[in-house]
Amino acid sequence: MRLLFWVQSLLGSGHLRRALRIAGACARAGFTVELLNGGAPSPWPAPPGVRIRQLPVLRAADAAFSALVDEEGRPAAEALWRARAAILETALEETRPDLVLLEMFPFGRRAFRRELEPWLARARALEPRPRIAVSVREVLVHKDDPDRWREMAERASRLVDAVLVHGDPALLPFEASFPAAERLTVPLLHTGYVVDPPPPSGGPRRGVVVSAGGGVVGARLLETALAARPLSPLSAEPWTLVAGVRGQGDRLRRQAPSGVTVLDHDPALPARIAAARVSVSQAGYNTVAETLACGTPMVLVPFAEGGEDEQSRRARRLAEAGLAVVLDGREADAGALARAIGEAMRLPPAARAAVALDGAPRTAALLRRLVEEGRLPCA
Repeated sequence: MRLLFWVQSLLGSGHLRRALRIAGACARAGFTVELLNGGAPSPWPAPPGVRIRQLPVLRAADAAFSALVDEEGRPAAEALWRARAAILETALEETRPDLVLLEMFPFGRRAFRRELEPWLARARALEPRPRIAVSVREVLVHKDDPDRWREMAERASRLVDAVLVHGDPALLPFEASFPAAERLTVPLLHTGYVVDPPPPSGGPRRGVVVSAGGGVVGARLLETALAARPLSPLSAEPWTLVAGVRGQGDRLRRQAPSGVTVLDHDPALPARIAAARVSVSQAGYNTVAETLACGTPMVLVPFAEGGEDEQSRRARRLAEAGLAVVLDGREADAGALARAIGEAMRLPPAARAAVALDGAPRTAALLRRLVEEGRLPCA
């Protein structure tokens, strides 16, 4: 079975990380996978059975998502769009896929309609016609205009055969952030969170891990954590600050006292989180899922710039479920963060088994069924 998987990161690399996990699970389930990456080149190797085909890079100009720019920060030119369209067309013709998988669209990435809708029309004209599905995280960013919600539902119902939501409906049902869900005329199925199995425990937990994700918006959190350490109940234990962007930690390294390690990137971050007493991070999908899988108490300082409320919604729900302590980024000074770490240490043990964390293999199984049977059940 041949799978084409389109993914487009705009700020950071979280979408790509989740897509690679899904792609790897699909390869293990018998698919030959080609991942069409429209954001920055992957810092991770392709899983076995997965080929990454890089499109000309488009990304957000800033944290407010004010515009699309190319790899050098220049406004997206028509020639770049044409080059991307040509690569998509070539991939379609060479692969003749059994399945096309879209990451987020049409529940996000609205600016990419110009390349995706013509491409999907050509895919639907192939004989035999490939199945088309959407891979989407469990929380959408709020839209003030109800017509936008209806537009998403109409476009999904027209363009795809199934919507796969990577979350646990018992914790965060997709309908909570997508009020037009009842307008969908195609199956909507929750898969569980997409996360790798937790690393084995290496002994007693120690210290704090502070991670700023793969974007450039977490510098303030890292600086606050450095100031919070001497005020926290874990001041005598080792702390690790992971910047996520190469070079971002240089200044912090010059300030860091003994007992504090500053890393620009840590491929072993899940293992580090599993060994820590507390994890401090934003509330991005991947870090939250990894921390849930590790059962580590977490302090979340959600990213909320440019009208983004996805992380805030996720963080609030985790706090309501007793799985996290949440700080508003505007109030997260050193003292508040130190107190939050102490509060997280008193959280009841995270009931990891109560949250569905098998999203990658479950997604692969559903996609295989979609190809083999031509449709999926509605629930």
